[in-house]
Amino acid sequence: MYKKPKGNRMKVSCQPIIIALAIACSACDSDTQGEKLMQPPLKPGQVLDPDSMYAKTWPGRPALVKLKDNLILAIPPQHHRFWAHRHWLTGRDTSFRPPMELDKLPYAKLAGFTMHLPDFEGYTPDNYRKDFDENRVEIAYISPAPMSYMEPGAPGSYPPNSLGRRIQYKLINDPSRYEEKFGLRCYEQQERDGDRQICYGKRDSDFDEYLILDIMVPPYEKHHIFPMMTTKYFSPKYGGLEIVWRSHMNNFPRWREIDAQIWKYIDAWNIAPSDAPVASPTTPTTP
Repeated sequence: MYKKPKGNRMKVSCQPIIIALAIACSACDSDTQGEKLMQPPLKPGQVLDPDSMYAKTWPGRPALVKLKDNLILAIPPQHHRFWAHRHWLTGRDTSFRPPMELDKLPYAKLAGFTMHLPDFEGYTPDNYRKDFDENRVEIAYISPAPMSYMEPGAPGSYPPNSLGRRIQYKLINDPSRYEEKFGLRCYEQQERDGDRQICYGKRDSDFDEYLILDIMVPPYEKHHIFPMMTTKYFSPKYGGLEIVWRSHMNNFPRWREIDAQIWKYIDAWNIAPSDAPVASPTTPTTP
């Protein structure tokens, strides 16, 4: 049975997103066909154009994504591209949504969502059509990954192992030389002209977790019209997850805040039963 997201797991200081999530949670209080639908996030006094794609396809319910038995995400519609999640021929919504029962959800290989700075809001009628939005943070995917990634020298995206391989295969010019940038050690990439760096550092002090952030270095070449920072790393949370997110380089000073907010959302949107086992099928399948 679908149940509302655990909103008390997240504490966010930004008032607009608190309001948005409060709407999301209140809309999930009922799992009946007659439940109250979530309303689109509008600014005070804003009127939604009924002819817009945003209005025509607004689902009013979160997307349900089952990554593991202990991680089932109820992603608010404004945090994913709901207007594009339609069948190419029929136009039918292809996402799973309430009141679908959780035990009938198929396992998914991955999940993703989007948020926008400065307040970590989702897509709005004002920004959903922007192809290049410097305020956008794309969580390209969250995917189950084996805990064996943490073994010394193991393949995979566990940051200490990833950094070791980059040094071993000389993808870093000189590991003894680095710059300190916003709490990270940034190394110059091999065979580059100083326009890219590999940054490494602790992302979560409470759990002693690290990340590698690949960044572009100004001044940018003319063909780099949208310079980005990207990270891909493994975390042992929820029994093992791999996560990839990216954003414009203008947001580099806020990398730690961005990363922390991603995990706050994951925790807040998780509606899996509290007694669910950590183990999941080895090869989850997408619908």
